[in-house]
Amino acid sequence: MDIILSQDDFAQLSESTRAEILTRLSPPGPHALQLGPEFEDLDMDKVVNLTDEQVRQWMEAASDHTKSGVRVFAELGPVIQRQALTDAGINNPSHFQSRTTVRTRTVTGRRNDHLFGWNHEKYAVTPATYRALRHYFQLEDE
Repeated sequence: MDIILSQDDFAQLSESTRAEILTRLSPPGPHALQLGPEFEDLDMDKVVNLTDEQVRQWMEAASDHTKSGVRVFAELGPVIQRQALTDAGINNPSHFQSRTTVRTRTVTGRRNDHLFGWNHEKYAVTPATYRALRHYFQLEDE
């Protein structure tokens, strides 16, 4: 099936619908991401754009502790300082990273996907995932 959307039609869609369409049309990986300077020096290789539905699925099997860590991205993201996770009770960022990676790969069905990128000081989700997380936690600015 072919669907054609004019630029005007696309602009009339909700932000979350536009983000989901762009996510589905873009392959995962750094070349699909349009990232600003705040993402510089972060390893965003294989970080995926999650849709609202994928975030909902992701959260269904996540523990409350893991959800509280992910909520930090929704509240402060898409780029956060490592200390923000510690402040939220994530005392073992490596374990948190492992759990979120396994959960992300379960939801996407792709074995190399990551929820967030990182360096030694900060972590980041993609702008599309950030919006989907804000929707999930009902933090929309609308």
